[in-house]
Amino acid sequence: MLYFEKKKEGMVSDMKIADKVKLLVIPLVLIPFIIIICGTFFLGRIYLRNIFGAGTASGLEAYANPLLVMNGVVEEIFDEIMQDANENPDQLLDKEYLDSFNQQLLGTNAIFLVRIGDSIYYRGAEGTEAIEAVLPAYGDNEQIEGGIFVDAPDAYFLRQKDFTLSDGRTGSVFVVSYTDTLVKNMKQILIKLMLMVIGVLLLVSGFTSIYIYWIFVRPLKLLQAGTERIKAGNLNEDVEVLSDDEIGQVCHSFNQMRIKLKESVDDRMRQEQENRELISNISHDLKTPITAIKGYVEGIMDGVADTPEKIDRYIRTIYNKANEMDALINELSLYTKIDNNSIPYNFVKINVNSYFDDCVEDISMDMEAAGVEFQYENQCPKDTWVIADPEQIRRVIGNIVTNAIKYNQKEERRVEILVAPWEQDYVCMKIRDNGNGISEKDLPLIFKRMYRTDASRNSSTGGSGLGLAIAKKIIQEHGGNIWAESKEGEGTTIAFTLKIYRENEE
Repeated sequence: MLYFEKKKEGMVSDMKIADKVKLLVIPLVLIPFIIIICGTFFLGRIYLRNIFGAGTASGLEAYANPLLVMNGVVEEIFDEIMQDANENPDQLLDKEYLDSFNQQLLGTNAIFLVRIGDSIYYRGAEGTEAIEAVLPAYGDNEQIEGGIFVDAPDAYFLRQKDFTLSDGRTGSVFVVSYTDTLVKNMKQILIKLMLMVIGVLLLVSGFTSIYIYWIFVRPLKLLQAGTERIKAGNLNEDVEVLSDDEIGQVCHSFNQMRIKLKESVDDRMRQEQENRELISNISHDLKTPITAIKGYVEGIMDGVADTPEKIDRYIRTIYNKANEMDALINELSLYTKIDNNSIPYNFVKINVNSYFDDCVEDISMDMEAAGVEFQYENQCPKDTWVIADPEQIRRVIGNIVTNAIKYNQKEERRVEILVAPWEQDYVCMKIRDNGNGISEKDLPLIFKRMYRTDASRNSSTGGSGLGLAIAKKIIQEHGGNIWAESKEGEGTTIAFTLKIYRENEE
């Protein structure tokens, strides 16, 4: 649907706001102006031609001086009548001849009259009695150039030509123009033009309103709706992006903000859930040694430990429980610092062979003391180097080995460590035990903080459940990867990688 709408809008959707404003202003200003001019000079001319006949005056000239236009229309006809009256006045007795002149005056709002003596000899139209009553006498208007206005019941513009027939009779030719009809027609033309202008302005205004709403208001309303959804806590819906202009870019940025905000909220909720689980686990882990400590203290206070040997055993037990609590708190504090990236890493160039040989030598004595069979092999070339924090990598190895020993319930416990190249650019350390293994459903969860299988959560093994979570954080900060492989009843392998350092990559 979005794609369709964008295609429908075409190039407009890709225009900037400044260009869209220009596109709006141009038709808003020019179109009404052009239409008004065209209406004045062309449409107006058509109306005027219908009134005056085949006149040559422009529309604007007719509006400025309509009497001049009317005068120009009949001037040529009247000049011909005057010429004929001077040359051959007896022609004015020929009604067919007079009909030809009258025919030329049709459509000009003018009529043709011929008077012989005191009687009207020829009428170009019916209903001229009022005009005839006010016609000037013979010789009254002969010397007036152009014509005169006659104020009868209606206003007229009168042209008069006197003549004398061959038999001595006198007469006059009149061309009478209806000025009141002209004014009425001009009013009608002006009203129509005004209506046309108003219609054009309404059309342009309507187009402008639709354009403004479609281009500016609609996307802003969608953006407003998006903000209201976020205000209400709904972070799942994007704002529809309708264009690539500045408003469209704001909508796109808004959607990116919504995604980031949703991720932040989800992460915060996840952390809050993990924190609740952490507090619950800590409470559970601290409750057991605290209960034991209280019990042994009460035994000493109540005199249950009535011999020096019992008292010494009680005190040692209290001491061991306090150490468990201290170790748990220290690991929790360390994990919190690592999780918040507040531990500074001291990255240095380390030789893989010498460093891992030294680490294994340190933990081998602990394994021998615990009665664990131990095997170590390093297959990396002697010139293999990595960039790492020696202390933190040693902590990773220690946490993995500690788990391998602590949760191995078999009588004959065994740990195997292998260091070898991995996928050309990495070094991989694998630590394998022969313990009970981890179920398939628990395997993806062992690197979560405070996660322990039910079988391992007991007083004999102890443990905070943070060892592997700390190891994962440290390896990730080194740009490596850590994972686990396990089969129930056969044992578990924890492996991690470190990127090989090469001189040409500096």
